[in-house]
Amino acid sequence: MADDRRRGRDGRDAASILKGAQQLRAKIHEQGIYDLPAFKQLLDELRGVPMSSEIRMAYEELVMAFPTAVGIWTRYLEAEMSAGSTDAVKAVFGRCLMQCPSVDLWFMYLKFIKKSNEARGPEGILETKQAFEFTLETIGHDIHSGPLWQEYISFLSGPKPGTPAYQALWSTGMVGGQEESTKTAAIRRTYQRAIVVPTHSLELIWKNYETFETTTAAAAGSAGGPSSAAAARQFGARVIGEQRPRFQAARMAYRERKRKMEGIDTAALPVPPGKGGPNQQEQVKLWKGFLEYERSNPQRLEAAALTQRVDLAYMQALMCLLHFPEVWYDYARWQAESGKGVEQATLCLVRAVAALPDCLLLHFALADLEEAQGNTAAAKEVYEALVKQLEPPPGVLQQQQQPNGNAEPAAAPQPAGGPIASLPPDQHALVWVQYMRFSRRIESINFARRLFIRARKARCPWQVYVASALMEWRIAQQRDVARKIFEKGLEMHDFATTPEYILEYADFLCNIGDIDNARALFERVLIEEANRKSVLLWERYLAFEFEMGDLQSALRLEKRARETLEDSGGAASSNSARNIQLLLLRYQFLDSWACPPYQKQYLMYMMGKGPAPPGFERQRRGGGTLGGSDSGIADGVKAGADDRLAGRWQDGIDGDGSSAEQGIGGRLPQLLERFYMMLPPSDYLDGPMPDLDIVVDALFGMGLTGMAAARNRE
Repeated sequence: MADDRRRGRDGRDAASILKGAQQLRAKIHEQGIYDLPAFKQLLDELRGVPMSSEIRMAYEELVMAFPTAVGIWTRYLEAEMSAGSTDAVKAVFGRCLMQCPSVDLWFMYLKFIKKSNEARGPEGILETKQAFEFTLETIGHDIHSGPLWQEYISFLSGPKPGTPAYQALWSTGMVGGQEESTKTAAIRRTYQRAIVVPTHSLELIWKNYETFETTTAAAAGSAGGPSSAAAARQFGARVIGEQRPRFQAARMAYRERKRKMEGIDTAALPVPPGKGGPNQQEQVKLWKGFLEYERSNPQRLEAAALTQRVDLAYMQALMCLLHFPEVWYDYARWQAESGKGVEQATLCLVRAVAALPDCLLLHFALADLEEAQGNTAAAKEVYEALVKQLEPPPGVLQQQQQPNGNAEPAAAPQPAGGPIASLPPDQHALVWVQYMRFSRRIESINFARRLFIRARKARCPWQVYVASALMEWRIAQQRDVARKIFEKGLEMHDFATTPEYILEYADFLCNIGDIDNARALFERVLIEEANRKSVLLWERYLAFEFEMGDLQSALRLEKRARETLEDSGGAASSNSARNIQLLLLRYQFLDSWACPPYQKQYLMYMMGKGPAPPGFERQRRGGGTLGGSDSGIADGVKAGADDRLAGRWQDGIDGDGSSAEQGIGGRLPQLLERFYMMLPPSDYLDGPMPDLDIVVDALFGMGLTGMAAARNRE
């Protein structure tokens, strides 16, 4: 029996459960896969399993994967409470309470505090009261917080005169004989705080408040004469009348607040965008609508109360939208502009970068906020923390000499590592570029230059060279220095075969009017075999010659481009798509094409650079270029269409080989097939992909001729 209790619901022992939790979390870090059904199944397995070191580690795996998931924290706390480990329970509460403002979680906290203080006498009573106040200050504006207010009122009104609890609550620090009036005033304040919060229990709390005032007035009247009784009744009626408009405003706000919260899943696990299933997008929309509603202050609350309510709304939204940077940034902006001030906005962004350590957007926003407040040292620490992840650890970086004697390392040194180091190279470049700009702003361009040297030692991406060169040209007006930086980058083989870097250098030379060197640059880089195959380089070189050179030179270059691209596997020289593209290059300026808009759309489609015009099939991405072909476009479209129509619709053919009505050859009816062909291929879609089976079943359910018959025969 003891062994059975130590096993999960599916019979797995603690070690197997821990291994399963570790594997699920490893899938997140290594593959970016959030297997939510498996996580929920694992959480169910943990229910009722006695606490052990393995089970505790399994819970830790879960809370590290979902640090704001209330359901996981409550299960974790239940397990620790069952084990009777008070210190462990306190430690878990200390980690989750402030980042998970959930009524259920805070109810557990109050229950734990009350139980822990039962035997501590007056000191325990006062600590419990402080816990109630702390709870209501934190989460008292939640729509589900009505029972919390009611329980606090019961706690205040429960102790009878003469009991130790009564003395602890109402006699401590008070003048003798005033305990009852102090108690009445405290309960009245609590009621008046509660009736302005739009909760599900608002009506009940108001009725209880009316009863409280009536009873209090009657008690006061019975203690005096008839005049005292009349005065007490008048006072009670006046107080109720003064509070009624506040209650009515809260009741009106409750209806709208309840409507705004309908459909919101406050127990949803916090996962990145696109990982939360088909309902995630709707949940994001609902949460943002709720936040906008709370910021609008429909009750016209005073500043302090409004700040509490909006702050709570953001915190609760972030329990589910932890991985959405725009919510964090909106929260920080609200704090700075309308909330608790810049200091709280800074703390908000500090929490944001801790939750999303690989989101450079939030790191940069934090650095900018610190810089704007004059805290340049703190801003610099933000950038230093980023670049240190991209540099080798101290003592590892050594100046390795290439065979040609350059000071560049022969092989890229391994960075220290971290969330930023795992990002693509262009993200690494952003870190260095933003740090260089920051250094130039707060110190001087010399500090930015030193930072560029530091970046070169860490083998920074090519974008950093471009940023440094342009800074020298635009800020310091040092053209020669900028040119030397570009040339230094060309000495690195990977930059010399990077078309984007080459074109940035060419643009720089054109901008400073150095046309001859720009032409020489194109000729120099096209010697490299990798560059000779680059359609982008040839396009830009041709555009350059048509703009800067003479017509005969441009035509010779055009012929050379045709021959080179044909040799590298392009189509025949009669290719009309390539011909029209070359012609357009001659006369294009900025985004202006030498054709009317409707022809531009068609020509872009024919060259594989845009969607199809109405009536034309859509071309898949990666289509025609200077080296492409019309036949390739047609074949690609036809193949894509055949792929999309194959397979699923073969089910419409009966087992004897005959096809369904109007579905000749296993194809859709002609009208529906025409519509289906007009849809874009799947690689044109951004965002969540639809469930194709659900879509097809919905179409079958529409009773379309042919499809209904095919469905009936399946």
